[in-house]
Amino acid sequence: MNGTDTPMGQEAHLEALADELTAIRRRVVNVVGHELRTPVTTIHGLAGELSAADDLETVRDVIGPALLRNAARLTVLLDDLLVAAGIETAIPVDSPGHLELADEVRAIWGDLRSSMLQLEGPPTTVSGPLTGIRRALRAVLENAAAYGTSEPEVSITEDEGTVTVRVFSPGPDIHPEEARLATEPFFRGERAVTSQAGLGMGLSIAKAVAEGAGGTLSFEATVGGTLTSIVLPRAPIP
Repeated sequence: MNGTDTPMGQEAHLEALADELTAIRRRVVNVVGHELRTPVTTIHGLAGELSAADDLETVRDVIGPALLRNAARLTVLLDDLLVAAGIETAIPVDSPGHLELADEVRAIWGDLRSSMLQLEGPPTTVSGPLTGIRRALRAVLENAAAYGTSEPEVSITEDEGTVTVRVFSPGPDIHPEEARLATEPFFRGERAVTSQAGLGMGLSIAKAVAEGAGGTLSFEATVGGTLTSIVLPRAPIP
């Protein structure tokens, strides 16, 4: 008989679970509220400027683009929350297409950093919903850019019917348990909490989107960094 088999033990177990759920709720509300506050506050300020503006050029060249940027940021945050909540309609779905992986990875990295990306592998084309594939790749590379101590090493390999993109991100060794939880919504490791703001949903969103595109995503701790692998369907060879 263990401690939870007695009435007092069960009560203590339930109280511990309640405390844990309360802590999780507070953490989620705190993180989400902080992330939403910035675009909402900015949009509120821009709306005030818009109502007082009498210069059409300022509205067109300054206020309008700023409103669009912050509205887009807000839309992404809300979509991420819906995906984290298991709302499948929030996962990007579009007509299947073909995507040349190496070109796409280089283009995404070019948006994030000006440094040269280390990429090995043959020209390879994958098939699936392009928006979802691009979003999963971007989330993984954003994670590497945010927490890696230097540029990631990316390799692309082909197998029968699938293509695997591996992103090794150099950095301090992390605990295997932290790596296991890395794809869970709202989880943020110790280094992430102390170095970057965020919702802690990047890799969980990438995993959900990759699976929605017919693939898989895994994250593991390795010596000298972390390794994220995305497996996607290979485009049929004509």
